[in-house]
Amino acid sequence: MGVTGFRHDTPVYFDELDLNGHLHNARFALHVERATSALFESLGYGWTSFADRHPDLVYAVRELNLEFLAPFSSPGPLRTELWVHHLGRTSCVYGFRCTDPTEGPTYARGRRAVVKLGPDGRPEPWSATMRDILGGLHRTEGPPADEERR
Repeated sequence: MGVTGFRHDTPVYFDELDLNGHLHNARFALHVERATSALFESLGYGWTSFADRHPDLVYAVRELNLEFLAPFSSPGPLRTELWVHHLGRTSCVYGFRCTDPTEGPTYARGRRAVVKLGPDGRPEPWSATMRDILGGLHRTEGPPADEERR
């Protein structure tokens, strides 16, 4: 973690490819979600039932933006890098990119905004502990140079 954020590799399977032999566009969001889950599990915030979730893991996705830069065209590992772009009182905007684990091309990049919810389903502030965790993932610089529009 730290300046570079969090990195997580997930396998891409044959059944995730579209008719052109590329990772289906909708599957990128799934791999970002898996990386987010792995981040919280690595910090001791894993859970196996909804009732066991830490209150800071009760949130709703408000926005998801994806930009596709290059085709991912075979089964194999996909690296997702996550960082915090902006941390608000009740919200958090993550930046992410999906890359080749061997420092190859960036296939997709984007942002994902979440809002923490209280028991009544309304926005609620992050705990001090979660603010510290998310603050440790903050990155102010833009995407790496290899992500320029092609």
